[in-house]
Amino acid sequence: MEIKTFFAFHSFELAYLAVLAVLPFIAAIRIVATTLIGAGLFLGFITLLRKLTYKTIDIDGQAVVISGCDTGKCVDIDGQAVVISGCDTGFGHALAKRLEGLGFTVIAGCLDDKSEGAEVLKSWSNTGRIHVVLLDVCSDTSVQNLVEYAKKNSPKGVWALVNNAAVNFLGELELCTMQQFKDIAEVNQFGVIRMTKAFLPLLRKSKGRVVNVTSAKGRISLPRNSVYGATKYAIEAFSDVLRLEMRKFGVKVSIIEPGDFGGTTGMLSTKSLAWLKDQLDLMWKSAEEEVRGAYGKEYCDAIYTGTLGAAKDAAKSIMPVIDAMEDAIVSTGPRLRYLVDGSSKLIDMNHWLIRIGWFIPESWIDAIVDFKDNRGLPKVAAAH
Repeated sequence: MEIKTFFAFHSFELAYLAVLAVLPFIAAIRIVATTLIGAGLFLGFITLLRKLTYKTIDIDGQAVVISGCDTGKCVDIDGQAVVISGCDTGFGHALAKRLEGLGFTVIAGCLDDKSEGAEVLKSWSNTGRIHVVLLDVCSDTSVQNLVEYAKKNSPKGVWALVNNAAVNFLGELELCTMQQFKDIAEVNQFGVIRMTKAFLPLLRKSKGRVVNVTSAKGRISLPRNSVYGATKYAIEAFSDVLRLEMRKFGVKVSIIEPGDFGGTTGMLSTKSLAWLKDQLDLMWKSAEEEVRGAYGKEYCDAIYTGTLGAAKDAAKSIMPVIDAMEDAIVSTGPRLRYLVDGSSKLIDMNHWLIRIGWFIPESWIDAIVDFKDNRGLPKVAAAH
């Protein structure tokens, strides 16, 4: 029996025993018993309803589940356009296929419109509803060209903008260069702002929505994520302000917060890992002698080694994220935030810390994160 299965069985057993222990006390208080039974029946009904409203399309030769609206009624789909950035791989690529199957016109922005992923999208269907367009979110000209393309190829209007393009990054704050902070922010933060500002006039006209993909790392601070995490925290705040400002125009704003899906997206691809290795090497070469002496090469090399092993802990499918993105686009009452658990482990620890963080001391969160993320690393040179 696998460790995960073993713990799952025993966790269920403990929960079962806990219920048996408190059941007599609950039953003695009628209002509590009635409330719990009612809640159980309601959750069961919602689960059954979701099962009955699921449908499937074929993605990469596999039947993929498409949910109905998790949060209520669905909008009428009649060829409206959805603009998505970062469609070369990962979430954006899968979402483009999903939305085309639902009947949307998809304008898929790709950093390389000749990439393997872009070519797959071009030949995905014979409906003509997927448009692959070259897009660099760091370029004002590229973004404006996309806006003009959308105007010409969206006779039913632009219904949604999905800001999905992002770059992963790891590194200790003291070792990261200022240029690295700027480069990652240019994609992850200013790219989102640039795209949003450019498309808001079209979205105001359609009373559509903006869907921003952030990360669990925009809600919880983790070691070696000062560069990446700062950009994701920034987009969380940006999205909250945007949501408040767009209320008067009827434009809805949702945030997608994926957990650990890096091993099933392009974030930990061979190409991405090679780029990250180059960036970590650059950090070491650029650091002052005193800083290198404090950290030590063994510690810095272990950051990359740990990243290589991270893929095995990632969720095996990105479909929960795609389901959330779909709901944010098609539901008449989308959620403000979609916290999507992603891990091959029993639980997504970062997401659970986010959920319980509001009622336990922050110092406890720090201690848990320190143990979880640092225990496998060698000591820094200064500690020897």
